Amino acid sequence: MSVILKDISNVTKYTFPGGIDVKGEPWGQRLDSEPQSYAHGDIVTADEKVSSRIVYIHGRFGEASSAAMLTELKSMKKACYTSGYRLYATQNPNEYYNVKCLGFESEFLGQLTRAEVSIDFFVADGFRYYKDVTTDTKNPVVSGTPYALTNDNDGDIEVSPIISYTAGGTQTNVKIANAGDAAKYFEYAGGLVDTDVLEVDCLEGTVEKNGSSDIANWSGSFINLVSGVNTITCEITGTAGTSILSFEFRKRYL
Repeated sequence: MSVILKDISNVTKYTFPGGIDVKGEPWGQRLDSEPQSYAHGDIVTADEKVSSRIVYIHGRFGEASSAAMLTELKSMKKACYTSGYRLYATQNPNEYYNVKCLGFESEFLGQLTRAEVSIDFFVADGFRYYKDVTTDTKNPVVSGTPYALTNDNDGDIEVSPIISYTAGGTQTNVKIANAGDAAKYFEYAGGLVDTDVLEVDCLEGTVEKNGSSDIANWSGSFINLVSGVNTITCEITGTAGTSILSFEFRKRYL
């Protein structure tokens, strides 16, 4: 796989020519056994405190003609400076960085059909993300029974999921807890009837019932999914019925 720039829908927008690749760090990083993560994005590893990184791309390539070379360099530069693109690399083909181009340099190598490029990309949040969103869905038909997520967070660091709960009956209170995240929990006491949907975005800090904000009836803490096993409990006051509890998140790596 080559170095690729994709949009937020993972559609390829530009593929770098062969001979151009990511060089050195930050693709390898020695970690503490339990890296510490902070709300503003900083993390502490065994090496350093990391909040941002530079991804360095370098290489040489050739084209059949000078016209083709100039066209390729123009397309490459335009893609690099397009905002909102994700960078995929040979080292981790299923993971990406959110990048912003800091600098683009090119130099012809004695002839107009050979060139060397050096590109610096700034990674503001410092993390690599898995290309696909992970979803884990359960039917908590027995109130309060703990279960481990089947599709767990096997990334290096904790993530903040979007939690969706669809009521399977008339319910006056729902409590959702994660033993893996220091037993943090939240409760919703706004009342739910069959097919009502409660959505809690633990990253953005929002609570919606059927698409409308209803944080006034919510209490507790926004839950994270730690790296590894997360044991979830869902306590329902009322009729559990065919309720559905879903966690949606994107794994991230150091």
